[in-house]
Amino acid sequence: TAAGEEEETPSATAPVATSAAIAFPAAAVVAPYPAGLVNPKYWADPMWAGADPYGGYGLPEGFLEVNPREAGLAPAAGRPPTAMGIRAIDLEAAVIELAILDLGDSRAYETPNNVVGHIPGTANPGEVGRGWYFGHLESLVRGEGSVFRNLTRIPDLVKEDPVDVIVRSDGGEYLYRVTATRVVHEDELVLGGSSYASITLVACVPARVYDHRLLVEAELIAVRQ
Repeated sequence: TAAGEEEETPSATAPVATSAAIAFPAAAVVAPYPAGLVNPKYWADPMWAGADPYGGYGLPEGFLEVNPREAGLAPAAGRPPTAMGIRAIDLEAAVIELAILDLGDSRAYETPNNVVGHIPGTANPGEVGRGWYFGHLESLVRGEGSVFRNLTRIPDLVKEDPVDVIVRSDGGEYLYRVTATRVVHEDELVLGGSSYASITLVACVPARVYDHRLLVEAELIAVRQ
């Protein structure tokens, strides 16, 4: 202090200024919502997200991953298919080999009657190549069932989670994962092959018209024996 001046002592009751930062409890710090971990089906309302994990539930117990592009990859491959399951659309159905019908001036495959029909000569479960499977979306006239009635849901389902198709034979179970879907006119359908183990599921669309074909393509990713 200056000479002759008496130093002022702050009053015990006077307010004292402070520059200390205001502390918040850790729980008050809000972290960004982990959208990358939330299934896309819940993005519109993430606060009410369900429990379905992003990317599906992984491989079912006992399945071993395989490379669909390696020849001879699947043990016991090549035996005819006997059944098919698609959990995502609640499908469980028998599979038969479709017979070839002689129509006189032409030949055609029989239509699958309440089953999934496998085109003979195309790849069997686990084989390198493309197996072709047909089923009815509906069969109002012939009454042959609607085994593929929910197949039209797959194009939307694969936007959220992987969709798997399990094809069974006497040699084991073969898990194919859907890689693409498309719709073609009936005159443009060609039963092509493949350089890797794959399948194509086919249903006539749209309902009551049936002049187009919905194709669901999948490749082999795992095997269980």
